[in-house]
Amino acid sequence: MGKSKKIIIGTVAGVTAAAVCVSGVLVWHHHSKSSSVDGVAYVMPIRDVKSAANTVSDLQFSGVVEPQETKEIKLDTSKKVADVAVKEGDHVNAGDPLFTYDVESMQLELQQGNVDIERMENEIASNKQQIAQLESEKKNASADDKLTYTTQIQSLQTDIAKTEYDIKTKKIELEKLQNTINNATVKAEITGTVQSLKTVEQLQTDSTDVIMKIMSDGEFRVKCTVNEQNIQSIYQDEPMVLHSRIDDASWTGKISEISTEADNSQNNSYSYSNSDDMTTSSKYPFYVTLDSSEGLMLGQHLLVSADSGAGDSVEKDGIWLYSDYVLTDEDGRSYVWAADKKDRLEKREVEVGQTDDTVGDCEIKSGLSEDDMIAFPSDSYQEGMKTTTNPDEATPEDDGTDDGSSVDEDVSYNEEDMPVDEGVIGGAEDETGMDGGDADTGDGFTEDGANEALSGEDADTAEGGGADGT
Repeated sequence: MGKSKKIIIGTVAGVTAAAVCVSGVLVWHHHSKSSSVDGVAYVMPIRDVKSAANTVSDLQFSGVVEPQETKEIKLDTSKKVADVAVKEGDHVNAGDPLFTYDVESMQLELQQGNVDIERMENEIASNKQQIAQLESEKKNASADDKLTYTTQIQSLQTDIAKTEYDIKTKKIELEKLQNTINNATVKAEITGTVQSLKTVEQLQTDSTDVIMKIMSDGEFRVKCTVNEQNIQSIYQDEPMVLHSRIDDASWTGKISEISTEADNSQNNSYSYSNSDDMTTSSKYPFYVTLDSSEGLMLGQHLLVSADSGAGDSVEKDGIWLYSDYVLTDEDGRSYVWAADKKDRLEKREVEVGQTDDTVGDCEIKSGLSEDDMIAFPSDSYQEGMKTTTNPDEATPEDDGTDDGSSVDEDVSYNEEDMPVDEGVIGGAEDETGMDGGDADTGDGFTEDGANEALSGEDADTAEGGGADGT
C-alpha cells in the first residue's frame, strides 16, 4: 500500500474518531445538565386543590348551642360549707342563695378579736396614766434623776405606738371576718341553670375550686371547633350560616371569638397516622353569636359553615384555584407548576377566566384537567424536577445541599475524563495533528480498521470519503 493511501486512511479514521468523541461529549454533557435538576416537588390532585370544591367541606364545622355566658362559682377551700341550697339542673335567678359557709367558728373568732382590741386599748390607757405620773414626778426630781424619768417615759410612749398599730391591724382582720360572716351565703350573680355541681370531696379529687357553673338564660351562642389544618380558613366577624341536623331550619350569625388555646380534651382532638408515626391534631374552639336564637334549644347540635351571601353572583363551575397557585411570567402569560406525563415538574401555561376577590380564587378556563397534579409555587422549583404525592418525600426548600451531579460549563476536562467509544483506537499524533497512528509506518491501525472507520467503504477508492486513492 502506498504511503499516500496510508495517509488518507489515517486522516479519515482520525476524523471519524474525533466525530464520535464530540458526539459522546455532547450526549454526556446533556445528560449531566439534565441530572443537575435536584430536588423533589410535592404535587396534589386538582380535586384536592380546587377552591370551589373545598368551600363547603373546608368551612363546615360541628357546633353545639350553649348560653351566651357561663359563670363559674368558686369555693374558698379554707372555709367549711354548712349548706348547699341548690342541686344540679336547678334554675336560679340572680340573687338566689347557692350555698352557705359555716360561720360559727368565724363568729367565735370575731368575738375573741373584739376582746383583744379592748384589752389593748386598756393597756394604752394604763400607759398614758403612767406617763402622766412620771411627768409630774420628773418636775421635782434632781438633775441626775430626770434622765431616768425621761427614759421611762420614752419606753412607755413606744409601747403605746406599737399597741395602737396592733389595734389597727386587728380591726382590719375583724372587718374582713365580719364581711365574710355577712356574706356567708354565696348568691347567684346571673339568672340561669346550675351545672357541674361538685361535692367538697370531688373538688379535692379534681384539684379545683369551681364548685358549680351557672349557664345563663336568654340569647344563645354556638361553640364550634376547628383543627389546626384549617384554622386559617376562618376570621373574626365572618358571617356564618347554621343548619339543623334534623330539618331544613337555619340561622345566621358571626364569629365573635376564635380561641388561640387548643382544647385538647378527650372529645376534641383526633389522630391521623402515616407510615412513620402517629400524630395528634389539636382543635381550637371558636364561637358564633346568633342574629336570632328563636327555635333553638340548649345543647342542640348544628352544622356551621361560611355564609357566602345570597348576592354572590359568581357561579363556580369547572376548575377554580386559589390565586396563589397561578403565576405570571415575563411575557404576561399565566402558568402553574404541574407534573407532566413522566412525573416531572413543568411550567404549565393556563388561561385564567373569572376571579372572585372575596374568596381569592380564579377560574382556569384551559390548560388543566381534573386528572392533573399541581404544586404550590416555590422559588426553589425548576423544570425537570421529580414530583411526588407523598409530602414526606418532598425536598425542603433552600436546603443548601449539593450532591455533586451538576456540571460547571466553564470547567475544562482532561481527555481521559471524556467518554471513549470502544471502537476508536488511540495512537500517536500524525502529521496532520489527528490521533490516527503513525502516518509513515501505519502503526496504531490496520487497513481493515480503516475500512471499518469508513463505514464499510473500500479503502482503495474511499468512495464517499472525498479521496481518489492516489
